[in-house]
This record gives sequence, structure tokens and C-alpha cells, in this order.
Amino acid sequence: MSAEPFDVCVIGSGPAGGVLSKELAERGAKVALVEAGRQMSPEDFHFHSWPYDFPKRHKPPEAFYPPEVKSAIRYEDCDDIAVDRIRAVGGRSIHWNAACFRFAQRDFRERSMEGVEEDWPISYQELAPYYSHVERMIGVCGSRENLDILPDGEFLPPIKFRCSEEIVKRACGKMGIPMIPTRKAVLTVPYDGRPPCHYCGHCMEGCDAGAIFTVPNSMLPKAQRTGNFTLLPNRVAREILTDSEGRARAVSVIDTTTRREEEIRARVFAVACATIESARLLLNSRSPRFPNGLANSSGLVGRYLTGHITGGVAGYLDELAGSKPVNNDGATDHSYIPRFNANDKKRGFAGGYQYQVQFSSSMFPHQAQMLRGFGKSFKERVRYLQPGFFMMGGFGKALARRENYATVDPSHPDAYGIPISVVHFRFSENDLALWRDMTEKAREILHAAKAELITVDSGPSGFASHETGTARMGNDPRSSVLNAHCQAHDVKNLFVVDGSCFTTFPEKNPTLTIMALAVRAAEYMAGEVKKGNL
Repeated sequence: MSAEPFDVCVIGSGPAGGVLSKELAERGAKVALVEAGRQMSPEDFHFHSWPYDFPKRHKPPEAFYPPEVKSAIRYEDCDDIAVDRIRAVGGRSIHWNAACFRFAQRDFRERSMEGVEEDWPISYQELAPYYSHVERMIGVCGSRENLDILPDGEFLPPIKFRCSEEIVKRACGKMGIPMIPTRKAVLTVPYDGRPPCHYCGHCMEGCDAGAIFTVPNSMLPKAQRTGNFTLLPNRVAREILTDSEGRARAVSVIDTTTRREEEIRARVFAVACATIESARLLLNSRSPRFPNGLANSSGLVGRYLTGHITGGVAGYLDELAGSKPVNNDGATDHSYIPRFNANDKKRGFAGGYQYQVQFSSSMFPHQAQMLRGFGKSFKERVRYLQPGFFMMGGFGKALARRENYATVDPSHPDAYGIPISVVHFRFSENDLALWRDMTEKAREILHAAKAELITVDSGPSGFASHETGTARMGNDPRSSVLNAHCQAHDVKNLFVVDGSCFTTFPEKNPTLTIMALAVRAAEYMAGEVKKGNL
């Protein structure tokens, strides 16, 4: 057991937990940050190595995803989805594409605007100052476009388009579809002591230069400089323990190196383990007072699981095919096609979709497996098409529905004796209608850009590491787990600050909103402490 209780114990060191810890430490709180994974070293990253440099010709994933994590989940009655459950200090911030898009005003009002799901208990206007705070804190490149569906923010200079993106932008313009510089937590100029991107194209594998925002390169050093911060890696949270009054008093953790169990005490607890793991921790925290799991009087912990429905389309632009090869690595995607169907009354489904383009490696010959033939003529055709490669990744809204959920299986413990997660998820007819439209429109865009050998994913998939829900916020304790400040209705000194808290989820990436909500929650916690309410 920890000697003196911390003011706040944050569980999970990804974007939510990292930002929350830094904000609280700077406000004077004594913060413990608990992380199941270990601190990464330079040897764990292989940024600029070729596939043939690795055993079995692929990069070893064990550094971020140890085998015991992969076996600690089961999918039952599921469509083609997968959940990303990384274990490393910094969470998924250590290898991500860094896309940062503000939710629009309408994205918080799905019931009012579309007649589906529920409205959030907060508005865009309430969250906007926290969006700005995060953008200035992490460094987000982009351009001001004055689009209602994609609010502008505090931007560094945008990334320039490549030739392929200019060609597709021209086609989109003729179709009345906007294609704009993307918005990413990637530096285009020196900022906050970090260097700008050198366009190596390895963004999603990890950034050795520090041009991409990560918790370890941006949040933890600032938290440590306060003298109020303690990092506790290699500790898997087993359950949150409560006192006789039903308040959280400690988190029981298992040291992954010694296998010893210990308790970390605090006055306030913040769960930031990511959607599935946060629900798992709450559901495993059972007691006579909370027989169905902590903060679960509504029975909704684990419910309303959702995430993006995804599909990809690729083709080869005639205008570039056969041209002399050039370095197209860049910072993965440089451009972005925001939702453009919001005002289409004939679309036949609720919600919308976005396209992030050119984030697949241009070095890989994706066309080779689809071309007929062999020998010299086959190789010549592969090389001819390669300079024209263009891909579009579609990310669409999937409705948050009660029947999609995550639970735990006490009869199947993981390597540390903790019941595993079990996920149940099916796309709705609305989701599938949206996917069909998203796929067809991408095909139309590539045809308009004069692309050939267009390939389309055979069916929908999810969630692209964008899962949300399972502990949603709301004003009514009977239909939500948290209040508008991510505070549990049932347990006043317990907060859940990752994507679990989302009431609904639009087509945009979740991370910027997760971090903005974490800053807002930190401000609220500090205020409640001063008032004597925590």
C-alpha cells in the first residue's frame, strides 16, 4: 500500500491520462499516473528500417502489444471489428497518425438534429476554449476554412499537398466537395522545444524526431517539472476498491515484473484506460455496495459501445502513372476531405463520413497482388502504375446503441488473474447504408480524378482504434454513467476521462475531443476541491 495517499490517481497514460496528469500537477495536485505497460526505449522503435531487416519480414509488435494483452479479449456475435489495446507509457499517442479534428456544434446534438441517439450534456461552445487550449499545447497544423461541419482552431502552418493530392483536389472541386489541408498534431515549424517533421512517412510507427505530439515527449516532462508527479509503470489495474461510504479509496494493481499486488491510495481517481479497458476495470470492481461493477447503478457500464465504420478505396491516377518515381513519403496524409453530406436531405441515413487520404505507404506495391501475369511484363506494369498510387480511407459514424456492449468473463482470467473483456458488436442497417454511400462516393471521386484499377474493400470494418462509449455522460443517472464533467453519478471521487465518456460519436477522430474533455475535467476537479466537494 502506498504510504500517503495521492491527491489524484490517474489510471492509463494515453492522451487522456497524460493530459489530465499534467494539468492536475500544474494546478498543484500530487498525482500518481498508473500504467500497465513499460517505458519505451529507442531500441523499441524501428523507424527507418526495411521489412527485410526484420525476422519473418515484418516488424515485431511485442514492444507495444505483449502476447498476454492479445489473449485478454474475446469477440462474440461480432462484425468485422477490432479493438486496439496498447500497453506502453504514453498509450496510443506513441504511434498514431495524430489527426486532430474538432467536433462540430451539430455533433453534440444528434437527437435534436437527426432524431437518433441522445444529445450530449455539453455544447460545442462549452468545449471550444478547451479545444483551443489543447491545440496550443500540443501544436496542430492546419488551415482556417470556415466550415460549419469542421470548426477552425489554433493552427500552425499547414502541410503542403503532394502532386497526387492536387490532382484529386481538382476533381473534388468540380464535384463541389471540399478537400483541405489536414489537421494533425505534427509540427511544420519548431514549436515548444520540438523540431518540425522531416517527412519520413513513418508517423504511425512512432516519431523519433518528436515532431508528432506524444505524451512522453510533451506531457510527462512538464508534469515532472512540477515536482507533483509520480509515474508508476508496469502496473496492471485489477480493481478499484471502495470504503464503507462507497467512495473510491485505492486501486489494486499487479506489478507485471514481480507479480506482486499492491494498493495505490488517493483522494480522487480518474480512469483513462481507453474504452474497452476502462469498462473492464469498472465491471471488475465489484463489491457488496456495487455488485454489478463500480458506478454501474444504471447498468450501462460497457453499453453503447461504438466506433468508426471503415472502408478503403485505392486507385492509380492516369496523370502520374508512368512518371519518374519521386519521394512521396511525406507525413502520411497531407490532405483531408471533411463531411460534405450534412445538409443532404435525401441521403437516407443518419450521420456522415470523412476521408483521410494517402496514409498508406507509397513504397508498397499495392497493385501487384491484383495484376494478372508474371515475369517482365508484370513487373513493368507494377512499376508503371506505382507513381500514380492514391488511396482514400473512409471513416463513418456508427450509431451508439445499447445492444452493442463490452462485458467481462470471470471464468476466463488473463495472465494476471483478471477477468477478460468480451465484446459484442453489430453494425446497424443505418451504419451499413452509410458505408455503402461512403464507398460509392470514394469510387466516384477517383473516377473523376481519372484513376484506373480502382480497388474497394469487400465489406465494412471497424473501429480503426477509434472506439468510444461504454461509460457515457448525461444529465440523468438512470440513462448515463457520468455527468457533464466526466464524474461518476454514483461515486463522486471517480472520473472517467477517455473516449468511454462520449455520448455519441461522429465521423471525426476522437483524440482531440478526448484531450479537451480531460482539460475540462481537470479544471472541474480543482474547482470542486477548493469548494470542499471532493
